Amino acid sequence: MRIRPLAVAAIAGVAVLLAAAGVTLSGRVLGSSLATDPVANAVAEQSATLTTKPRNLESIPEKALRVRRAIKAGDYATARQITADVLAHSRLTGWRFYPFEDFIEQVSDAGDADLEAHLNAWIAQRGSGAAPLLIRARYYHDTGWLVRGGGFAADVKGGRMAAFVDDMKKGLSDVDEAIAAVDANPYGYYLKLLILRGYAGLGAVQQAFAQGIAKHRNYYRLYAIMLNALEPRWYGSVPAMYAFVDQQAGAAPQDSPLKLLYLSLYHRIVMAAANSCSGAKEKVEACFAGQMQRTVAPQLQSRVLEALRLYDSADKYEFGLAIKLALFDMLRTRMAAAYSGTILELAAQVMHSDTRLKEDGAGPNNYLIDMAVAESWTAKGFYENAITKYTEALKDIEAAQFPGEEEKYLAVADVYAALPAIYEKLGKYPEMIAYDDAVIALGGKGNHLPRACYGYYKLRRYEAAIRSCSANIEREAGNIEAHYWRGEAYRDHGDADAALRDLAAVAEAEHEFRANAAIAMSMIYFDRHDNRGALAILNRYGYLYDPQQTGRSSVAVGYNNRCYAYMELGEFRKALADCNESLKYGSIPDAIRKKLELMKRLGTEPS
Repeated sequence: MRIRPLAVAAIAGVAVLLAAAGVTLSGRVLGSSLATDPVANAVAEQSATLTTKPRNLESIPEKALRVRRAIKAGDYATARQITADVLAHSRLTGWRFYPFEDFIEQVSDAGDADLEAHLNAWIAQRGSGAAPLLIRARYYHDTGWLVRGGGFAADVKGGRMAAFVDDMKKGLSDVDEAIAAVDANPYGYYLKLLILRGYAGLGAVQQAFAQGIAKHRNYYRLYAIMLNALEPRWYGSVPAMYAFVDQQAGAAPQDSPLKLLYLSLYHRIVMAAANSCSGAKEKVEACFAGQMQRTVAPQLQSRVLEALRLYDSADKYEFGLAIKLALFDMLRTRMAAAYSGTILELAAQVMHSDTRLKEDGAGPNNYLIDMAVAESWTAKGFYENAITKYTEALKDIEAAQFPGEEEKYLAVADVYAALPAIYEKLGKYPEMIAYDDAVIALGGKGNHLPRACYGYYKLRRYEAAIRSCSANIEREAGNIEAHYWRGEAYRDHGDADAALRDLAAVAEAEHEFRANAAIAMSMIYFDRHDNRGALAILNRYGYLYDPQQTGRSSVAVGYNNRCYAYMELGEFRKALADCNESLKYGSIPDAIRKKLELMKRLGTEPS
């Protein structure tokens, strides 16, 4: 779930919360020292109840961050040593190549030009090896998707699609060179498939898949990404997905990890049905039900149950991680509640767990089932129930067996990472901040939303928000949400120049916050009484006037603001045209007032 910018209607609620916390609307604490700050105290009190890991335990995400920092500092020897150590300790489990694949996906930081420049310098060194090539290939993949955006190809503007394809081709060149140098690392073959899936067509993907499984037949992710490429939204169809899974898993031994492809197939069918249905809620639900009835074969559910029964013979920890993506993805698809609920119940039974909110106390659950049930409650909007199940997951983690200490702490971090969004919904910002900080303290994965940064902003703790957002940006240069909220915090703290730098980074990005950022920039210039500067901003970002790109309400505000700029600069006819356009997209009272004033000045009759 993405954080949405503050709505005007929410300000009264924030004022009530602040008053209850002892904070004035100016953001000042009623008291003179940090020790008497009720917000800081509330965060500290919540944080004190949360798990922290030993200082001498460095997680895989933390190692990845250390490598990224080393690369950007030009310390390639350190980056090489850590990467080689991670690779040396990596192995093929039933369903992944761990920990290397987790590690390399965390080293990459989409859109960080400084990282790219230093990767170029590292690779230019004689004998740099395959690892930096794989890291740069992953960087090109991630940056290409950041530029392209996640929409369907038909909705991507030509320039962005061309840049995306260029990045994919550069990534493919790197990964091919890495494979030619060292073909013993299975991740290179997976990354090649991932890159080709994005732009190259079915034939190229199938050829790369055949190449990959010829070298690494037991690497499950190769099969999973090939199945993904056969979805209707890419290059295939539902019958093609069935044929692929039957071919690869149908005749496999009962204890083969490939049997889990049947769960992945069910997941992909759900997502294909969801992607094909749009419109009003009732229409979408009827469309989805019809699609599922047509595409779910009678025997598929029994095949899924057969796959889930791998649990009793498999590594319990690895099995849980293997089913998590498919299970959680379906639970988050609201129209699929009846179907995802059935799969969840099957998984719970096989994993000897209880999906009820109040259990019978027979024994500990599998913590992943607790989390899945919590996810289901979250999707339905029952947030307190979700917190109950996440709390239960933490207890069940204590009773579970893990390969090592690091894996246990990462499981705790995974639970903690789900809670900030729920506490945001409940308006409990100190809890949101504490849990977000705890994920980082436990060495959890990055690439998460800057919840603590946003929470401090909501509580008008602008200096704390700036520090927290800056920490997010230091970990992930391409964290657009962190730039946005730091820009907002800088503005409200009185540093308009710093705010403009952050907001400009957002306005230039292919991101849903860009219209808010551009409008916020224009308001900074208006506040400076620099109407020409505001007009320049409003003219720079043409997407402000395209409802397909930004939505009708943003278009109404964009035209309204430009109407004001033209009006102040004496260009009344342009101003009137913009006010009229604004009113087509939304009834902003200020636009009506300006329109009447402009018509009076121009001597025209109201229409």
